[in-house]
Amino acid sequence: MKKTPKRIRWWRVGVWALGGLALGLIARHIGIAIFVGLVFAFARLIGELSRPKPTPDATTPPLSTQMALHYQESGLDDSEVTLFRETMDDVAAQIQSFEDITNRVPQLKRIALNTDIVAVLHAYFKAIVENPKQMGAAGHFIYEQLPNLVRIAKKYEAISHHEVKTEDTYAVLTTAANTTADLANAIRDDYAHFVETDIDDLEADINLAKKQLPESTTTLDRRVDLSGMKEKEHV
Repeated sequence: MKKTPKRIRWWRVGVWALGGLALGLIARHIGIAIFVGLVFAFARLIGELSRPKPTPDATTPPLSTQMALHYQESGLDDSEVTLFRETMDDVAAQIQSFEDITNRVPQLKRIALNTDIVAVLHAYFKAIVENPKQMGAAGHFIYEQLPNLVRIAKKYEAISHHEVKTEDTYAVLTTAANTTADLANAIRDDYAHFVETDIDDLEADINLAKKQLPESTTTLDRRVDLSGMKEKEHV
């Protein structure tokens, strides 16, 4: 996994600037409002610059000859291969993180077993790797569902370790557990939809192949005689 450069979230700087501007308008003086807005924007910018850079603990492994051929046959150029591998490397790390958390937290482990989500995550990952050109179709899973699943699991684990729990704490944990289950089911549905494309493609290939077969072959009907367990051919 390559080291990700720090990115300034300019939208946050803008939000802070607008907040400062609105606060300054209370004084009903445009000069003060602009000044306060600039101060707020500068403060947020300093905060963005002081954010620690991501420090992944692993690097993307070298590309094997077999996978290089697979990506080439899939129609990916070098830049697309790099982006795809880095993206899927992040996906793999998130899946591993979620699996590790479920193994540490009994409540989440039960949800994982009931929804079979860990197996679904691995199957989804494999399906995307097998169809790299269709990564865009899995964008909702890659950029929203999976990160949210991991984020909620991490917060659930942290809160579950609180020594003193109130009714509000248990209410939040219950909501988080239900949301985790809902996300797991949503990911399962998205996975089914993603692989359905492969089924449609296979059916299209079969129909095309049938049209290209000689007429004598296409009219051949093979049936199974269950009584005698003997295959019969009808032309």
